[in-house]
Amino acid sequence: MTKQSSSATEGGFLSESKAGGWKVVVASLVGVTLGLSALPFYTLGVFAGPIADEFGWSRADVQSGLLFSMIATVAFAGVTGWMIDRFGARAVALGAQVGLAVGLLLLAAQPGPAWVWKASWLVMAALSLGTTPLTWSRGIADWFAKARGKALGIALSGSGITAVIAPPVAMFAVDAVGWRMAYVIIAAMVVLIALPCTWFLFHTRKELSGVMETASRPETGYSFGEVLRGYRFWLMLAAFSGVSFAIGGAIPNLVPMLNEAGVADAALYASLLGAMVIVGRIVSGILLDHFWGPAVAVALLAIPALSCLLLAWGLSPGAAAALIGLAGGAEFDLVAFLSARYFGMRSFGRAYSWQWAGFALATGIGSTAFAAVRDYTGSYDPALYMASALMALGGLSLLALGKYPQFDNMEQD
Repeated sequence: MTKQSSSATEGGFLSESKAGGWKVVVASLVGVTLGLSALPFYTLGVFAGPIADEFGWSRADVQSGLLFSMIATVAFAGVTGWMIDRFGARAVALGAQVGLAVGLLLLAAQPGPAWVWKASWLVMAALSLGTTPLTWSRGIADWFAKARGKALGIALSGSGITAVIAPPVAMFAVDAVGWRMAYVIIAAMVVLIALPCTWFLFHTRKELSGVMETASRPETGYSFGEVLRGYRFWLMLAAFSGVSFAIGGAIPNLVPMLNEAGVADAALYASLLGAMVIVGRIVSGILLDHFWGPAVAVALLAIPALSCLLLAWGLSPGAAAALIGLAGGAEFDLVAFLSARYFGMRSFGRAYSWQWAGFALATGIGSTAFAAVRDYTGSYDPALYMASALMALGGLSLLALGKYPQFDNMEQD
């Protein structure tokens, strides 16, 4: 495992933060917390009951919104990545936050037909993909080189914060003013909190070059065509798609798995999982700054493969939930960090966006596949064994990425 200088990394984080990077970290943390990848996802369960009761829908009809959000993610991720490279991360983020607020208002204004609900989720995702880690990772990678992992870990931990805080807040709002006004309140939070943070704090070096000329530097790395012609892009896509399938299947099905196993307080373990997502983000970020990325992937993805075996064997549900959360938290950091280190910043938006599309597609399929295996076999065990293998193989396969390319002095080990 290649180790980097700890003192250099800590000094890099402080110096890069003082140069202006801290503003981007704060804006990104808020943006992820109130972004598409976290806010609608972690609150949908709260809205499912009231919406199903009002319209006479099945719970599957309500949950189908996530499927259509995933479809839009896969369809428009490449376009969003191109826009980030072409127009800048800040402009895309600001427009996408307005789009997310509009999408949430569309959900609040549902007239009744289920197809309108599904179409609203698709439109919301298409308009707000710029609020996902696609955009925030671009800003972080631009400002941080020596401490990029730690900065990414802090910023992307916002989704874990949402997992812990958003459901009870949404529940309180639904009980107090109804589900429609609750969606309006969430939309207002995006406009009144996230949007100003992005406007005042989120700037890339290039966008500030006229003000901070000493901070700007030319973007280096491969062109998008060169990225596609290299084996590393396809290896990462395959590895992380397999891991995402496993994690995306295990997390949404954790509570029903534990309930069927006779575990009391299954929801408590789900909360533990959400907290461990935050831990996974930050721990993986720190490790990535000190050690070779693929080796970190083996530790943070192969070891949590044990969690699926523990669930299949009915052992230690607390440890299993914690390890799944750790893997789920680490994955975001790993994809963003390795994309920047192996492809550079020249076409980071497009390269990372397609990795993100594969991640989203595999996650959506995984959730449905786990449930289908349970329906067909009467047990989650076959899916858990498969998920364990995918986590282990996904981490180990990344060892074939080799040494980091050296695009400039700031990104050398």
